[in-house]
Amino acid sequence: MSEYQRYEFMTVDRPLTAGQLEEVEELSSHIEASATHAVIEYNWGDFKYDPIKVLREYFDGFLYFANWGSVRLAFRFPHGLLPPNLIEDYDFDDLVTFTQSKDYDVLDLDFAEMEAPNGWPEYELSPLIGLREELIEGDLRGLYIAWLAAQAMIAGYEDYEGEDEEDEGEEDYEVGVPVPPGFGSLTASQQALVDLLRVPEELLVAAARHSEAAGSSKQDDVVAWLKLLSPERRDDYLLRLARNEPGLGRKLLYELRELGRGKSVVAPATGKRIPYPTLVAESKAVKDQLERERREEKRLERLRHLQEVHERQEDYWRRAEQGAQRGIASGYDEALQSLMELRDAAEQFNESQQFQQRFSAWIQSHLRRPALLKRLQANRFSLPEA
Repeated sequence: MSEYQRYEFMTVDRPLTAGQLEEVEELSSHIEASATHAVIEYNWGDFKYDPIKVLREYFDGFLYFANWGSVRLAFRFPHGLLPPNLIEDYDFDDLVTFTQSKDYDVLDLDFAEMEAPNGWPEYELSPLIGLREELIEGDLRGLYIAWLAAQAMIAGYEDYEGEDEEDEGEEDYEVGVPVPPGFGSLTASQQALVDLLRVPEELLVAAARHSEAAGSSKQDDVVAWLKLLSPERRDDYLLRLARNEPGLGRKLLYELRELGRGKSVVAPATGKRIPYPTLVAESKAVKDQLERERREEKRLERLRHLQEVHERQEDYWRRAEQGAQRGIASGYDEALQSLMELRDAAEQFNESQQFQQRFSAWIQSHLRRPALLKRLQANRFSLPEA
């Protein structure tokens, strides 16, 4: 398998200017760019620029993946839209970082050491970009998904390196972080993150059992903050609103939060703190339950199919005859498949004797088809003695 790397960038708050687009197009000879989107693909070689610097300079979202398993997802936010202690409560072990600067803050999920997935990965930024708005609105479910994935990697490091040295994050590992509300009902963007970071379904279910119903998690006192705006600033916003300025609502909220910084109290997260080892232990029982449910669903699906075969027996006998009459390998395979379905349906409905009688009569006209007889013998059909 050849090497493959894909870098994808998107804007959300505003498109690139003509000058910015020209600069972006100069970043690589492998780039395809527009005012809102850029993709760079390599089968050999690497992107020579720091993608996080490119993100901070031009874009709002970034996704990288390589076919050997590495994935990286990052978002840019206007400075101050997210709390400075956004990830303080999480033990990410440098897999997730939140860096702030004068103009923009960047949340960076760098899972470079993930194992390669089965098959060829096809990830896109579009299903994931909604996480950015969710974080701005105070929805921490995406961050919790990243924490689950990080804990799995950290546990893998410990298994590999042994546990002789005390882990600096051991306290967080044993205490856990608050399970956000509504975790049992993830958004499309959050599910896309689950797929990207390959968080097991049973671990999600185990965590969801400790999650409260979804509710408003952000407590912005916008009414009070509006009073902090000067009359001149309020008039300015109204004028810009009348001119339909793009992204004005977010700019206003950003300024209000800056004005309200230190003048309001944000309630701490109140979700249950479930240690990761506890979630892993619970997920084992969940996995067993899910597997039982899948087996039962497959059994019921098979029963429904056999019911259909039983009700449409003549159609299946007709297919068997048509396949045999074709006299070629694919036709014999079709005939065999139809006969196997008929036999299974007969067994399910206690009609095996009737099936055998009809089969014995049917096969008489096909005894000079050795390739068909060989297939039937290999699948335990009773054939007349020579």
